[in-house]
Amino acid sequence: DFGRIYEEYFRELQRYLLSLCRDSRIAEELTQETFPGRPPAGQFREGSDLRAWLYTIARNVFLDQARRKRNTEIQLPRELP
Repeated sequence: DFGRIYEEYFRELQRYLLSLCRDSRIAEELTQETFPGRPPAGQFREGSDLRAWLYTIARNVFLDQARRKRNTEIQLPRELP
């Protein structure tokens, strides 16, 4: 049941993402992205380690966010002497 999985792993994944990004607001947003509502059919293989699967998704969500942030940052010109 997806609701049970959400309840069981949300806080754990949020702590993991907080350790990666060091910002509680961002960690909560990324954790919510890890749980987009319900998992797409066919992505989780029966008999696989659910916890490892969720941590992989969380890590990928974090890396995607870091890439987006890096690509959207504007480099300011250095001041001239």
